[in-house]
Amino acid sequence: MDSEQSYHWHVMSSDEVTKVLKTNLESGLSSNEAARRLEQYGPNMLTEKERKTIWERIWAQINNVLVFILIIVAIVSLAKAITSGDKPQDAATNYIEVGLIVGVICLNTWIGIKQEGSAEQAAEALKSMLSSDAKVIRDGVKKSIDATDIVPGDLCVLSLGDRVPADMRMTSVNNVACQEAALTGESLAVEKHTDAFNAKDPSSVPLGDRKNMAFSATLVAQGEGMGLAVATGDNTQIGTINALVNNVEEKKTNVQLQIDLVSKFIAGFVMLAALVTFMVGFFQTGLDPLDSVSIALICAVAMIPEGLAAIVTLAYAHGVSRMAANNAIVRVLPAVETLGSVTVICSDKTGTLTKNEMTLVALVTSNTRYKFNTDSTDRSNENFERADNFMDMHAQQRKKQGLIGDGSISMSRDKATKAHVDNLVAAAKEELAKGDVDAEMGASPYSRMTASNGPAPAANGASPSFDYLQSALATGVLCTNSVLGKDGGREGEVGNPTELAIMRAAYWSGVEVDNMRNSNKEITNIPFSSEYKFMATVHKPEVSIDGPGLDDKLVVHVKGATDKLISLCSHQADMGKADAGNFVPVDREYWLEQAAILSSYGLRVLALTKGYVPNDGSIVKGKSLKADFVREKEPWLCIVGLAAIMDPPRPECVDAIEIAHKAGVRVAMITGDHKDTALAIGEMLGLVSEQ
Repeated sequence: MDSEQSYHWHVMSSDEVTKVLKTNLESGLSSNEAARRLEQYGPNMLTEKERKTIWERIWAQINNVLVFILIIVAIVSLAKAITSGDKPQDAATNYIEVGLIVGVICLNTWIGIKQEGSAEQAAEALKSMLSSDAKVIRDGVKKSIDATDIVPGDLCVLSLGDRVPADMRMTSVNNVACQEAALTGESLAVEKHTDAFNAKDPSSVPLGDRKNMAFSATLVAQGEGMGLAVATGDNTQIGTINALVNNVEEKKTNVQLQIDLVSKFIAGFVMLAALVTFMVGFFQTGLDPLDSVSIALICAVAMIPEGLAAIVTLAYAHGVSRMAANNAIVRVLPAVETLGSVTVICSDKTGTLTKNEMTLVALVTSNTRYKFNTDSTDRSNENFERADNFMDMHAQQRKKQGLIGDGSISMSRDKATKAHVDNLVAAAKEELAKGDVDAEMGASPYSRMTASNGPAPAANGASPSFDYLQSALATGVLCTNSVLGKDGGREGEVGNPTELAIMRAAYWSGVEVDNMRNSNKEITNIPFSSEYKFMATVHKPEVSIDGPGLDDKLVVHVKGATDKLISLCSHQADMGKADAGNFVPVDREYWLEQAAILSSYGLRVLALTKGYVPNDGSIVKGKSLKADFVREKEPWLCIVGLAAIMDPPRPECVDAIEIAHKAGVRVAMITGDHKDTALAIGEMLGLVSEQ
């Protein structure tokens, strides 16, 4: 087998990959062959950059002309102190001078070494992204091994929550999606498949589009599958990044070059002045040679700016400390100076300008659009507030910061956006028309429900009754395979970022997520797939929250693409009646328009729906639930809401960008997102104007 980098694995079929790697799709490698390849290719780990010894670090800090001059002065002063035995006062002065010079040199060296050490510790974060163990098939048996023992040709097993141990070509997938933000900047999990790419130029296929590949250090966000390891260690994509980081050429900054130039000038001038002083003293005045040398050295010491190195170092250290307080680590002290020369800042979007955390920002019901307070630290249903305009939540914040005038952004902010929304609605209607979904609805479980009186809808800006939203949130909480993190945070969470966004919003709005899932036993499910663009789960609730007439039913929760699910909906939850058990015939045009408006702002929109099936065991017998969904032509679901999700901007970035603009620095956002998404994020950050 040739080097694993000799092939474009994404354009090869699974059988071709298997043949090249000389492995087996059922039994994997033999233990003996795996051991041989481990010897051939080495361990599956990133090569560390050779660390400098303490002496190399010290030399790097003192290796400049100015420090050399200080060392020479210190030596001369020490010699004078030793030879001034008959003059105690002069000796004391010289010893003090030596102490000060040595102190300056030591301080300069200590600060530089300490800062480089902090940067190296931060760089270790790259290695923490790698998997520590892995599951493989060897000798036909599934085994758990150390990830460093993975070799090209290993048949690896992936499941929800795993870190991919090596770059691999997927050979089988069951709803597999990987979180690849660390490599590509894409916030959403990327669905994987096994089909080979048909590309004239294989190298032209972007990394993020190679969906039949799983890359080392990425996270399995959903599903399970298998793949053949095609690259390990430094040959992986994360290994390429590691090599780039390690091989960065270190260049001197402008201020370093200027200081070197000044130091050389001072050194030359001091030497010339000392020589002239010696010659005048010896030849002109007839002084003793030793006295002439002493006077020349005294003049030299007086002309050398001993404090220059200390001043420069302390200035650097102050800048580094201020940046460290904002979690910005400077590896080399003089690099701080270059920030003063910056005129343009080009920044990655995901994880830098944004939180790299998919977040629910808006929820649309049958009569209201609610915004969600993404910055709240209190669990309360008041985190949902009515908003006529999704962008109000960002506009109000930006108004406080003086970035815009009136605190709002019109939903029809320009003709192009309105035309875009109209086109989206028209396209969705055309798609629905093809499916013949406007046929007579027929009998429906919703028709047996009677409206009940309740409180009026929430006033603009007020918190809605939680009953308005609980039905929609329940679908998001139950229709998932993801696991919520500790206390609603990211620690310990596992699963799809989109699903976790809804679950976190439910948690912070007061929903007892674990209790809800425990009291709604899951019977079966349909995993999400790009083929049918939805996920469904079937539950038996301990207590029905959906009103009378449904206690004998199983609840089907479905979430997915709006245009696909609306074609399966016959009713909608009537939130205007303040009772989750009220349903009315679906207004498809309303939902399509709302979805199109949210999409025009670059948001990911999911439809949240539910339905009811008999609790007679038929759901797990005969035809699969998936087949029943695909076969179903008569609408039967009820839409309860639309969830709008995005990777929101970091609040602190808005202030930072404003400061940069005031300083005359242009800020550019680098992203591979759709234009609408990029513009929406840009507006929130203050990068582009609303006009």
